[in-house]
Amino acid sequence: MKRTVITLLCLAAAGLALTFGASAATTCEHNWRIDFTKCIAPTCTKAGSNFYTCSRCSDTKTETVAATGHDYVAKSGVDPTCTQSGTAVERCSVCGDEKSTVKAALGHDFKETARKAATCDAAGSITYKCSRCTETKSETIAALGHDFSKFISTSATCTAAGKSTYQCSRCDELTLKASAKLGHNYVKSGGPTCTGNGKYVNTCSRCGTSYTDTSITKALGHDLPDDDSSLWRVTKKATCGEAGSRRAKCARCSEYITEEIPALKHEYGSELYLIKVPTKTTTGKAQQICENCGETVTKTIKKGTTDLSDYTVPPIVASHDDGIVTRGTAITLECDLADATIYYALGGKSPTAKAYRQTYSEPIIVTESTTITAYAVYTDDLDVTVSDTFSVTLLVKNGDSWLYIEADAEEGGYMSLESGKKFRPDDNATRYEVLEAMDPIFGSFADDATVTFTDVTKEHKAVVSKFVGAELLDGYEDKTFRGEENIKRSELCKLLVLALGMETSKKDTVQFKDVSVTHWAYEYIAALTKAGYLKGDIDGNFRPDDPVSRAELVTLLNRIAGIDTAKGVTISDVATTHWAYGYICAAVK
Repeated sequence: MKRTVITLLCLAAAGLALTFGASAATTCEHNWRIDFTKCIAPTCTKAGSNFYTCSRCSDTKTETVAATGHDYVAKSGVDPTCTQSGTAVERCSVCGDEKSTVKAALGHDFKETARKAATCDAAGSITYKCSRCTETKSETIAALGHDFSKFISTSATCTAAGKSTYQCSRCDELTLKASAKLGHNYVKSGGPTCTGNGKYVNTCSRCGTSYTDTSITKALGHDLPDDDSSLWRVTKKATCGEAGSRRAKCARCSEYITEEIPALKHEYGSELYLIKVPTKTTTGKAQQICENCGETVTKTIKKGTTDLSDYTVPPIVASHDDGIVTRGTAITLECDLADATIYYALGGKSPTAKAYRQTYSEPIIVTESTTITAYAVYTDDLDVTVSDTFSVTLLVKNGDSWLYIEADAEEGGYMSLESGKKFRPDDNATRYEVLEAMDPIFGSFADDATVTFTDVTKEHKAVVSKFVGAELLDGYEDKTFRGEENIKRSELCKLLVLALGMETSKKDTVQFKDVSVTHWAYEYIAALTKAGYLKGDIDGNFRPDDPVSRAELVTLLNRIAGIDTAKGVTISDVATTHWAYGYICAAVK
């Protein structure tokens, strides 16, 4: 009975323990509230504390509050100066604690107030004053000393020593320095020419002393362009039977030199041209044509030959080559194969197109500039290759001009640089220089003039004869040409309008302020302006009576010939920033 009671008590105790254990394991979500009655306030030097109690479980906690530190405010003191330190006394507004701080001296703040420049003989100075006090100081600038670098004169000669006078570059002081003899400064003159031997004469540029070389120097020979240069102008084409000729200007003596172009050798093409069709009873004939001169060699075709696939209808020959004709000229077309049919078209159209071609039966009358294209066909059942297409371009003479622009003019390179790679862009162009520049650009259908001018030099005779023969310009009543005279801007306009055969009219407007409708060259200036070749200056003026500069000349010629601007040419007197640099490069490239 007792054992049972004890056991129950133990179980009860155990159950109670279990109940308490489950309760202790539950965590309180504290709701802290400060208890100001138990808080300790911090001071300037000591920390304080805050006391908290949980409103749910009565737990407590304490937090430390840091000391506030002193709140010092200025009480008294002495300000520092440039040379003496100062003090500052401060007192805490909370607890009354005091402290004293030393402030370092400020030092002088010197500003420049005056300056005296140094000279060759005397020192200079700089004066300073402190911005905070009356203290001053000064610095010395050392004397510069003389700089005797400006040469005045010398008593030395080519053969004797002397003294040279020099002046200081900063003042008027002079000094003498011993100078060795100068020695002769010889400049060569005379000597050989392109065609003749000669001796050089050496002349001193200072004293005039001279001597002549003892040895003879051989002739220099002409300085001519490279063989493939465009500066060579063919005056006569070489043929298989006869030599040709070409000319170019010597860069050294400016004389026009003519060279022979060797005669060509016959080069017969492989093409066999049928000129007579063989029959069963007769032989046929074929020709091979020299590609250089057109001479033919004849071969026999066996009679009865029916396979003519290796043969071609001969090329067509016209009564006129490319060039200028008068209105109403009759053009005949022929083929050496009599039985061939000739088809042609006008205006450069294809003669193989049925829409354009016409059958040739009688001469073609030319009434306007055109290109005639044609080919020949053998229409029998035999298989003969048709002829190559032939073309001839005929220009009906435009106005009074005998000139035309060369096909290769747009490539440029029609002028050459002088020795030292100079162009002289701002020099005024002479009548000779205008014609020399136009010569490579314009071809002429007219014969050279036979008129003789009393003042035309040998080197300019050919180019003057060309343009006088083309009726572009003439000389003066006293039989002079005056090639060294300058040409006006208005005169150049007339010259180019006549060369181009342009129509002129006073109805065309000119926008230049200084060219009135009553000006003698109004129509010529208007024609070139209308064509887009002329531009005025920035003020809207044309300056018709001013001479033409060399830069202006090439600019206008480039526009007319369709020559694009270029770059990359080194020209000693034309900077890359020059307004006409691109035009000049294209003209000399």
